[in-house]
Amino acid sequence: MKTELGVHLGMSARTARRSLGLTQAAVAERLGVAREVYARLERGHMLPSIHTLRGLCTVLRVPPHALLALDATIETPPGRKRPPQPTRAEPPALVDLRKNLRGLSSADLRLLNALAVTLPAAPARRRTSPED
Repeated sequence: MKTELGVHLGMSARTARRSLGLTQAAVAERLGVAREVYARLERGHMLPSIHTLRGLCTVLRVPPHALLALDATIETPPGRKRPPQPTRAEPPALVDLRKNLRGLSSADLRLLNALAVTLPAAPARRRTSPED
């Protein structure tokens, strides 16, 4: 059973294990599983139980969301429909604003936020139809 989630989990586990300088045998021993079982997990051929996943996160010092690809897009399993994702292009002014905000310190951001709160709300724009 090689799924995209299994492959991602295995690659993440392997990367974390290597960065800690551990062998597959050492991780397997700490998890209380056979080395062959852990090797299958790293290759993406199996998914761990919840108990093993928790131990894996502890041993490898990796948050569960990183192992489970919750911060990345993974393929939806067959038979399940992924909810449609809205695709709206941001206005160029908003993109520029985000770039400029990234360089500010937290104190500057707080000050800018306090200033923005005091500004009056912009009036709602009236949509015009082609008949107008």
